[in-house]
Amino acid sequence: MTLRYGIIGSGMMGQEHIRFLQHMDGAEVTAVADPDSGMRERAAELAGVPGFADYKELLGAGLADALIIASPNHTHRQVLLDVLGSNLPVLVEKPLCTTTEDCETVLQAAAGRAGPVWVAMECRYMPPVARLLEEVRAGTIGRLHMVSIREHRFPFLHKVGN
Repeated sequence: MTLRYGIIGSGMMGQEHIRFLQHMDGAEVTAVADPDSGMRERAAELAGVPGFADYKELLGAGLADALIIASPNHTHRQVLLDVLGSNLPVLVEKPLCTTTEDCETVLQAAAGRAGPVWVAMECRYMPPVARLLEEVRAGTIGRLHMVSIREHRFPFLHKVGN
């Protein structure tokens, strides 16, 4: 079974999610949404899928089984409130919202819904990281005392409005 993902917010992080999903078995990006035409077109071309200027159009198109929200942090509250009625599983880029009050509003809206809502970093679910965790838990390297990770992503992708 292939899980169809809709990406809401196709700038720097949305494009990172597209790249990650392209390497996962059983995952397929089927639509992107972003009000910025340049980012939307770039992401739609990267994924080979339709792009929507408004995420509500993506929701109405029925192209996704799950959603990733990678829009600017200050938009998460409204996007989530609009998306939570769909019951689709949702992965929202950190942070959930930019204020405590907005987080509380979203948590109340998400209470009791069928589809899960995750605030997560997608890398922890990537096959190489999952394998690393499996090996550590199995004791392959002995007792783990410390882990240091450095992320290399340069040059960093352009962010709309910086």
